[in-house]
Parts: sequence; C-alpha cells; structure tokens
Amino acid sequence: MTRGAYVSFGLSLLLLGGCRPSKSGGNTVESRLTAMEQEHRALQAQLEAVEADQRAMQADADTAAIERRRARGVNDDLSTRVTDLEVAKVPTPSKQVRPGRPDPAARYAATIGDAQTKGPSDALVTIVMFEDFQCPFCSRAAATVEKVKKEYGQDVRLVFKHNPLPFHKAAMPAAMASEAAGRQGKFWKMHDLLFDNQKALEEQDLLRYAKKLRLNRKRFKRDLRDQALEQKIKDQQAQSQKLGARGTPAFFINGRFLSGAQPFDSFAKLIDEELAHARSLVDAGTPRSEVYDSLMRTARPGV
Repeated sequence: MTRGAYVSFGLSLLLLGGCRPSKSGGNTVESRLTAMEQEHRALQAQLEAVEADQRAMQADADTAAIERRRARGVNDDLSTRVTDLEVAKVPTPSKQVRPGRPDPAARYAATIGDAQTKGPSDALVTIVMFEDFQCPFCSRAAATVEKVKKEYGQDVRLVFKHNPLPFHKAAMPAAMASEAAGRQGKFWKMHDLLFDNQKALEEQDLLRYAKKLRLNRKRFKRDLRDQALEQKIKDQQAQSQKLGARGTPAFFINGRFLSGAQPFDSFAKLIDEELAHARSLVDAGTPRSEVYDSLMRTARPGV
C-alpha cells in the first residue's frame, strides 16, 4: 500500500469516527499514518521472512527428494551387481549323459555281424540302425534314411538290426517276415512294404506281401517259424540293450549315437564329421575297406 493510500485510509477512519476536532490538529493524523505505515512495514517484513523460511524448507525438501532418488538408484545398482555376482558364482550345469544311455560324443562298437546291409562294404560311413517295424517313428525315419542314401551315395552303407519292442505285438512277426524274405534276397523290398503298411501286420498280411514279392510261399511260411531267425533277432536286441539303444529308432553313425526320428540335417552334420575323419584315416594309409573295422577296434563295447 502506498503512502497516499495510507493517508486516504486514515482520513476515512477519521471521518467514520465523527467530525471532532483533535487537540494536536494535522500533526496527529500524520503521526498516526506514520505509525500505521511502520506497522505495515513490520508486518511485511515478517511475511517476507515467513515466505523465505517456506522457500528454504521447500528447497530442503527438494534436496531431500533428490538425495532419496539418488540413494535408491545406488541401492538398485548395488542390488543388480550383487545378483550378477551370485549368478556368476553358480556353476552352469554340464550336459550329463543319463546312466545306461549312450554318450553322443563317444564311439560304440556297433558291429555288423550277420545283419542285412545296403551299400558298398568299403563305404566310409556305416549307419547301424536298430528298428521296430510297428514303430511309427521308425517309419518316419525310413524316409530320412532313404534321403541320406541318395545324398551320400557310395560313401554310406546302411545296416539294419532288429529291436521289436515288447508292447508292439506285431513287431516280432514282422521282423521274422523281413528275415524270411531276406533268405530269398528280398529283405529290403519286404522292409519297405512293412513300413508302408504298419497297420496291416497280421500273418495273412505278411503272406500277402510274400505273394506280392513272388517269394516261395512254402519256404516263406516255414521260415516265419524258424528258431534260427528268431535267435538272430533276439541277439540283435541284446546288442541294442548293451549299447544303450533301448528305444527305436536308434542309429550309430560310424559308432556315434543318434536317437529318434531326427531331421536330415542332424544326420548330415554327423555324417559330414565322420566322412572327414574317415578320409583322414584313408590319407594316413588305412584302406577304405578297413575303415569301419579300424574304428570299431577302439570303440566302446557298451554303455
């Protein structure tokens, strides 16, 4: 409020109080206005002091908030570092092989014996297959194996071994039918028919396939019950158990284990590695025809 405003305010108060003459005249009004102005300045100073205190308190509050945020950031950073250190201290679990299962990194003695084969005996890579004619995964893998044979040609030899699983009731008769056909030189043709007709493996179906392949039916029927063929199949089953290949299909590529109906790329990766290794053996003086036997001599006999 300006000095003129105070004067006007003072005069208004005097008028409101009545038209009475003062003892001291004009000096009295002036002194009262001066006193009011001083009082106003004092009150204004007090107000400014209060506002200054408030600003100081707000500044302190802002500073405290900044410090709290900074402290939280430091704490979060420390927590993250501690967590990272704790994680770093925990060892990464190694990929362990289950007991009784083949180690994919090892080489096993998957010997050929009297098994049915397809491909040259001096192939650099031999794939021993343990299969079940009633197993749908074996049927699926058969197409992949056929692609492998086409892609790698004379570098790959296939060896078929039996592992008819006990819960597949038609698997053993189908295995016998394939071996009976094999005695007449038609194992692989019967092999294809059995996998193409997995839902029709009763005895009458097997006899029908023998007729389709133009086998000697009398001999075929006799061989279906031949104990020597049955023992051959059981011996191959025993070998699969010894090697840890309990399920079907199971493959040993130059003795290295590959389980299940894997895609072509999984076969190709392992075959390429074994081809390179076999070629290095040939370059070092091992005859092609002796590559597989050489590998088997140092292979593990079982799991």
